[in-house]
Amino acid sequence: MHKQGKKLQFDFQKQSPRKFQNLTNHTQESELQSDPYGLVQTRFENSMQMNIKEHVDQLFNILKSIKDDLKLSRDDMNIIKNDLQKMKSNQCRDEDRFTKSLLQDMNKQKNELKKLQLMTSTAYGSLNQQISSLQNDKDFIKDNSNQVELDTQLIETEIGFRRIYDI
Repeated sequence: MHKQGKKLQFDFQKQSPRKFQNLTNHTQESELQSDPYGLVQTRFENSMQMNIKEHVDQLFNILKSIKDDLKLSRDDMNIIKNDLQKMKSNQCRDEDRFTKSLLQDMNKQKNELKKLQLMTSTAYGSLNQQISSLQNDKDFIKDNSNQVELDTQLIETEIGFRRIYDI
C-alpha cells in the first residue's frame, strides 16, 4: 500500500465522530472560499482524515450524482434532438409550401404569357393579312391607274384632244 493509504489506516483510530468533522469542514470551507488553492488543500486534508468507508460512500455519492447529471443531460439531449427534428420538419414543410407557391405563380405567369403570345400572334397574323390586302389593293389601283392613263392618252390621240399645257 502507498503512503497515503497507510496514513488513512493510522488516522482511522484518531478520527473524531463524523458529525463534528462535518461542522469543522463547513466552517473551514466557508473561510477559505476566497482562496481556491486553500479550499482545495483543505478538502484534500479533510479527505485524508476520513476513513475508507466514508471515502467509498463519498465516491458512490459522487458517482450517483454524475449518473443523475448524465441522465438529465441525456434527457435534455433527447428534448433538444426532438426540438431540432420538429424545427427541421417545420422548415421542410415551409420550404415545400413556399416552393409550391412559387411554382404555382410561375405556371400562372407562364399560362398568361402563352395567352398573350397567342393573342399577339393572332393580331400579327391579322395585321399581316390586312397589309397584304392593302398591298394587293395598292397594286390593283396602280395597275388600273396606269391603264386609265394609257387609255386616256389613246383616246386623246384618236380624238385629237390636246391638253392646254401640251402647246
